[in-house]
Amino acid sequence: MIKHIILWRLRPDLDVETLPQKIAFCRDGFAALPKRIDGLVSIKLYTAPLPSSTCDLMLEAVFEDEASLIGYKNHPDHLAVASVIRPLITERVCMDCEA
Repeated sequence: MIKHIILWRLRPDLDVETLPQKIAFCRDGFAALPKRIDGLVSIKLYTAPLPSSTCDLMLEAVFEDEASLIGYKNHPDHLAVASVIRPLITERVCMDCEA
């Protein structure tokens, strides 16, 4: 198994009125991906960090193997969700590891 963990910081100048809808779209979009992408075992977008956190969002995904992770990165359904979240972000940190 492979874990794929992403930490994001949101842009400080985002419209707070539309942000919840965009985050909900991304959360739901990521949650639908295991049914559409071979080898993606589970995925979750965490959106409620504790005050001690230094990031705003965390994505945790589990893949059967490294080939599944590579397939996910260029899958059109993943890219559609990613295209919504990318404009919201100022910083991205990623770690992929054996689980």
